[in-house]
Amino acid sequence: MNEDSIKQSAPAEDIDLLLLIERAVLFFRRYKWIFIGALVLGIASGIFIYSSLPKIYKSRLIAHSFLLTNQEEIQIIDNWNELLSKHEYTSLGKIFNCSERMLHSVKQIKGDEIQKVFTPTNPNGFLIEVTVTDFSLLDTLQKAIVYGLENNDYLKARMELKRANLRELIIKTTAEIEKFDLTKKRLEDILNGNEPPSSLSIIDITGLSKQLIEMNEKLMNYKQDLQFANALQILQGFSKFKQPAGPKLLVWLFLGLVFFLSIAYIYALTGSTMEKLKMRAGKGSLTH
Repeated sequence: MNEDSIKQSAPAEDIDLLLLIERAVLFFRRYKWIFIGALVLGIASGIFIYSSLPKIYKSRLIAHSFLLTNQEEIQIIDNWNELLSKHEYTSLGKIFNCSERMLHSVKQIKGDEIQKVFTPTNPNGFLIEVTVTDFSLLDTLQKAIVYGLENNDYLKARMELKRANLRELIIKTTAEIEKFDLTKKRLEDILNGNEPPSSLSIIDITGLSKQLIEMNEKLMNYKQDLQFANALQILQGFSKFKQPAGPKLLVWLFLGLVFFLSIAYIYALTGSTMEKLKMRAGKGSLTH
């Protein structure tokens, strides 16, 4: 069986595939310097853009709200991010009670649920993720965000009312404890014979002591609630990561290579097509 018979017996699809590969190899070999130049330019441009872009850092804050739902807090944060994207630094600076200059280094503020539990009162708190170009301002930014979440007219009115109620409960509970202490002291004097018997002698001193303990526990809880009576509680503040989150060198190298190789391919394909058209035009003129 000779070579011609092998070619004839080979499927047409295999011949077409081999021919396509051969033409592709010849095409890239012919324009290899253009593609090599595109590779060099793509790598160089990717490195240049990567080195010229500012480094960005990401950090997360974990918070818990006592007055608003997580979705309400996240919606407020989304509104801030919209102001930030439109460079409304003056308006955002007033909300945060901070300098506008600091906000120029903030690129994004995003809120999210810790756990995707869509209930009216999600007890798991929420996340605040920020993207900045200067990680040294994270402490100041955290104070600004907390100020923004706590200081609006509605929340301030709610917190004032809550603090006033707690103070009133503390006063009333303290007065009740003083009455119980006085009753207990008189009962002990009666039992010790230091005071004549009265209607107090029928009171159970054990039950009275138990009520006193419960009242003192309530008082301690009220004082603790008053101490931490804030609209927002920070469970974990922003962490300062020295390792930047971006830009990514590989991403910019890839984009640079894609851009310049695409231009090189279009240039080479156009040149090859024009040459073929000229050759066909020349052959046509010779036949005539």
